Amino acid sequence: MIIDFHTHIFPDAMADYAMKKLSESENEEYRAAATASALIENMGKAGIDKSVVLHVATKEHQHEDILKFAKEVDSERLISFGSVIPYSLSALEYVWKISDEGLKGIKLHPPLQRCDADDERIFPVYDLARALNLVVLFHAGWDPSYKEEERCTPAMLLKILRNFPGLKVVAAHLGGMHLAKEVYETLAGKADLYFDTAFTAAPWLDKNLFRSIIRRHGADKILFGSDYPWHLPQMELELIDSLGLSREEKNLILGRNAAALLSL
Repeated sequence: MIIDFHTHIFPDAMADYAMKKLSESENEEYRAAATASALIENMGKAGIDKSVVLHVATKEHQHEDILKFAKEVDSERLISFGSVIPYSLSALEYVWKISDEGLKGIKLHPPLQRCDADDERIFPVYDLARALNLVVLFHAGWDPSYKEEERCTPAMLLKILRNFPGLKVVAAHLGGMHLAKEVYETLAGKADLYFDTAFTAAPWLDKNLFRSIIRRHGADKILFGSDYPWHLPQMELELIDSLGLSREEKNLILGRNAAALLSL
């Protein structure tokens, strides 16, 4: 089984508009339509069995709409995560609702949500997510919309993990986009969390450093992710194939780790 742990879609009526706005603000080209049907079609082309669909709430009124859409697309092939604005007065309410709806995790995007990941004022969100056995996936590292900010660094993630042992954490973009050297030196192999490979098939990440991070952190803590529709799954699959990993390591990364984390 191959599981893509990092994808994004929108309701059909707003998908084109949303991606065009994001593409303009981030100065980044996207590769496919951000709809459920397009995602499933591209999964078929790449041999992907299941995808984790991530949503990001950035305004208070989006909480209910995102929860509703997340529940609508949650299915046998699409495993949908919810999202909360972590400093919102209703954050804990929606963490409960995400769990009550049977969703398996929460996506947090500190740059877009205008918070630091290790701000102690949002620790109650992590505490409740741990109690409810929810996966918390962070956008980690640099973000093209806020180029001068660092809102989720390896040091911040270490602080969270030390305060909440047992919390299921995934740090996207191999632990931190544009922070691979720092990830290797301060985070890889030193904390109990997962890294996903989303958007690693891009010039910002040196292939040798990528391989070194996997070896230091352990292939059993790496999750295949594409960042669809910014990248197509084939792009990250080809990169992983090029690293010279063993069959066992690739099997763990491409699906077995995700299946275990999600209790599939």
